[in-house]
Order: sequence, then structure tokens, then C-alpha cells
Amino acid sequence: MRKEIINHLIFYFGYFLFLTIANSLYSFIFWPLYIGGLMGLFMSNIDHLLHVFVYKPQELTSQRVLMLVKNRLYKEALALMYDTREERRDLIFHTILYQLIFAVLTFWVVSSSGSLFARGLVLAYFLSLVIFNLKKFIKKEIILEDMDKSRIYFAFQVLALFILGLML
Repeated sequence: MRKEIINHLIFYFGYFLFLTIANSLYSFIFWPLYIGGLMGLFMSNIDHLLHVFVYKPQELTSQRVLMLVKNRLYKEALALMYDTREERRDLIFHTILYQLIFAVLTFWVVSSSGSLFARGLVLAYFLSLVIFNLKKFIKKEIILEDMDKSRIYFAFQVLALFILGLML
């Protein structure tokens, strides 16, 4: 679990360092952008929580997590959810359709919102979706119909991430 958190934080610091340099965000008044970014980076894990507690509470892993939470063993519940994350394949917030809708939402928030916190939140969440697809891409899992379309989709997603970052 620590390795995944460290990987996400490395991508976060690299991307937000790029944003800071590219957009000249050197003043301390931009701190809400970075706090929103930290919050948004781990929002993709909400999908796992919804899967366990709402969508599929009847599954064995969900019941085990629920039992641990009832006994107030939160660290063990998180460890179990992390260890069994590969079992959850039908996560709603990780589908291609949701990612496309969220890309449009990210453009809308970045281009029209005056809130630095909201901009950081959506950009970091979009970054976490890119990291999710990068993992799938490295494992040679097909995101779309075939690997060529998956490569093109991933390239456009990374390009969109950087273009949206430059719009700050």
C-alpha cells in the first residue's frame, strides 16, 4: 500500500511542480490549489469504498470489510481493501465513459471556476485516472477494443491533462 501511495505522490509532485513552473504560481496564495490536489489525488479510492459498502455489500470481501469496520479495526479494513483491489473490476468511476464525462467536467471547472481548490481537486483526480490507465497500459490490459486504440486514448488523456494544467 505504501508503494502505491508513494507512486501517486511522486506523480502528484511532478505534475504540480510542472503546473507551478509553467503557470508561474510561486506565491503562497496558491496553497488551495495544492491542498485540493492532495484531496483529489486519493478520490479515486472512493470508488472502492462505494463498491464495498453500497454496490456489492453481499460479496465475501465486502462482508469481511464490514465486519472489520464494525469492530473498529479500520487499518485492517483498509489493508484488506487494498489487498483485494484487483478483485473489483466493475468500478464505475474507472470506466471509459465516466473518464470522458469527467474530462469534460474538468475542462469546465478549470476554465470557469474561480476556486483554486476546485481546480486542484479536479486536476489531481484526472491525474489519478491517468495513473490508473497507465497501470493498465503497463500491464498490457486493453482499455478499449484493441491495443492501438488504447494507446491513442491514453496519449490523448495525457495530452488533455497537460493542456488542462496549462489553462490555470
